[in-house]
Amino acid sequence: MKQQDPLGPAQLGSAGMSVIGTLVVGFALGWMASRFLHWDWAIPVGIVLGFAAGVVSMFRQLSSRM
Repeated sequence: MKQQDPLGPAQLGSAGMSVIGTLVVGFALGWMASRFLHWDWAIPVGIVLGFAAGVVSMFRQLSSRM
């Protein structure tokens, strides 16, 4: 069996930044929906969906490198 290399700080940092990026995009989309469509619940929903998308993206990035 091949020995796995440990993940480096750059790989972990890029995975973390993808979570932050998706949170910002989710917040921005929720804010726009709240402002233009007058949905008061759009900001929290956007943040939760952004976080979920970030976790999925982080999992895919890190699992492909392991």
